[in-house]
Amino acid sequence: MGSYFGQALSAFNVRADLDLNVMRPGQSLTRLTARLLVKLENHFNHHCPDLVLAHGDTTTCFAAALSSFYKQIPFYHVEAGLRSHKLNSPYPEEFNRQSVTPMARHHFAPTELEKENLIKDGISPHLITITGSTVHDAIHLIKNRNKNETGLGTQRSLVVVTLHRREANLSITQTLAGIRATAESRPEVVFVCPMHPNPSVQKAFKELLGNQKNIVLTNPLPYPEFISLLMKAQLVVTDSGGVQEEAAYFGKNVLVARGETERRDGFSSGLVKLIGVTAESTQRFITETLDESNLKKPDNQTIHDQSPSASSIIADVVERNVG
Repeated sequence: MGSYFGQALSAFNVRADLDLNVMRPGQSLTRLTARLLVKLENHFNHHCPDLVLAHGDTTTCFAAALSSFYKQIPFYHVEAGLRSHKLNSPYPEEFNRQSVTPMARHHFAPTELEKENLIKDGISPHLITITGSTVHDAIHLIKNRNKNETGLGTQRSLVVVTLHRREANLSITQTLAGIRATAESRPEVVFVCPMHPNPSVQKAFKELLGNQKNIVLTNPLPYPEFISLLMKAQLVVTDSGGVQEEAAYFGKNVLVARGETERRDGFSSGLVKLIGVTAESTQRFITETLDESNLKKPDNQTIHDQSPSASSIIADVVERNVG
């Protein structure tokens, strides 16, 4: 099991009963999908589950849905209904979630918007449950742990940068160039960049952002440390939908380095902006947002906890259908 995934499980005191052990350096999506389908079929043959539950838009989620469909095992999809309506962006996630939808027996949609997307896809409303955000549940469990463990102090001018998207391989250098230019012109600002474990992503970060005094490159952070870092940040630059949602939870200013996003968290309040992927737009938006007069302040509705939690709603539905 990779250390990246292991850290996530450890943060929530979860022990894996099965490690599919499918990750290989540099493997294609085809080979990953093939390995997942074989491993999942073998597991389903031996254990005959009553129901399969998977979260999100990963290739693992897609393979779990397909394998469940082939075995005629009910598949329940958490975080269903997100859509960018552009099949190659995010890639391959948009394809994965659109493909999972017709194979799922039940759909857990975060909000009314995702429910509407599913209904447009032909899903009966009685097969959809609105749950709220599982990200909010995760943050609620983590946010009060070890708030100073990142060791970065409480600098007011702290920018957190995360970039990893597969479809951004050709444009990530442009975004990083914009970050480098901004860091050179704003030495009073600290840029902290937790790097994705993907070797090509780490290589780009090190080549373009290395040896700059006010840029800190780190390995992937354990989830509690990352949440602590977000809580201290003045600004977040990311191409991750999950990080966008996490930062919006805390009322942070977020610049989304993508051409489009399937998540609408924070846009209505002005906290989240879509900035594209060019060096020029990246530098311009970071500089403008760092200007105190341009910082959007969260309203009282931005930071909140859900009641009941998304997790409890999902658990109740599963229990009713399996029990």
